[in-house]
Amino acid sequence: MHQQRVAVIDCGTNTFNLLVAEKKGDGWKFLCRRKRVVKLGSQGIRNRLIGPIPAQKALAALMDYKELINGYKVDKTIIHGTAALRDAINGPVLLEEIKRKTGFTIQLIDGDREAFLIYKGVQSAMTFPESCSLIMDIGGGSTEFILCNDEKIHWKKSFRLGAARLAETLAPSDPIRPKEVADLNKLLEKELESLLQACDKFKPERLIGSSGSFDTFANIILRKYNLKLGRKTHYIFKLSEYRTLHRELLSSTYEERLRIPGILKMRADMILLASLLLTFVLRKATINEIHLSTHALKEGILADLK
Repeated sequence: MHQQRVAVIDCGTNTFNLLVAEKKGDGWKFLCRRKRVVKLGSQGIRNRLIGPIPAQKALAALMDYKELINGYKVDKTIIHGTAALRDAINGPVLLEEIKRKTGFTIQLIDGDREAFLIYKGVQSAMTFPESCSLIMDIGGGSTEFILCNDEKIHWKKSFRLGAARLAETLAPSDPIRPKEVADLNKLLEKELESLLQACDKFKPERLIGSSGSFDTFANIILRKYNLKLGRKTHYIFKLSEYRTLHRELLSSTYEERLRIPGILKMRADMILLASLLLTFVLRKATINEIHLSTHALKEGILADLK
C-alpha cells in the first residue's frame, strides 16, 4: 500500500507543469516532474484571447499528463490555472473542452492566492532569514511580489506584467533600443508604484526569484563555470555575475540568445524582458542580494495541503 500520492498541475501562461509527489513524514517525495511549453498568450494575450494553436497545445499537454498520472495511481489531482486562463474571454470554452476530453477540472486562482502559494513553495525550498525578503515570480502573464519573512507575509500583490505580456505590449526591436528600455522603465515606474512604496516601508534585504526565468539566469551563469545546480533547491547569485549576464542580454539579438549555453528556446524571446524587470526592481528597491528558489507554485500547493 503506497503513501498518499498527489499530482499537481500548474497551468501557467508559458508552460504547463506537472509534479507527482508522495507523502513522506511531514514532507513530500517528488516522483515525477514534467514541463510542457504551451505559450497560451502567443496569439493574443493583449486582446485577452487564447488562440487555436496554444489551445490545442494545452489540451495535448493535459491529455499526456492524464496518461502519466494514471500510471502513478494518484489519490488526488489538483490543477490550478493562472493569469492567461483567468483573463481570457474565451477561457471558459477551453476549460469546458478540457473537462470534456480529459475529465480534468481546472481551478482558476486569483493573483492573491497565487502569491500566497508561491510563498509557501519558496518556504519549502530554503530557510528565510529573520529580516524581510522580497519574493519575485516572473510568469508569462503576471508577476507576483511577496514581502515576507519565515513567520508571515507583510505584503503581496500580483501585477499584469508577465514577460509574455510585456513582449506583446512593447514589441521591442531586435536587439532592443535604448529608447525602448527607457519606455519600459517608465511603464514599470507607474505600474509598480505600490510595490516600491511597500519596499520603502518593509525594506527587504534580499530578492528571492522563484523558478522560471531565475532558473534560466542560474543555468546560464553556472554553465559559464562548468557547474550544475543538481538537486539543490536554493542558489545564491553573485551580483557581479548577474549584472554581466544582464549586459550581455541587453545587447543581444534573439538569435544570439538562442546560442547562449543554458538558455531554453522557449525562454530566449522573453528572458531579456524578465531581466529588465528584475534589474528595475533591484535598482529601485536598493537590493544587493539575489537568490533562486527552484520551488514555486506547484510545491506551494503541496505544502499548503492539510
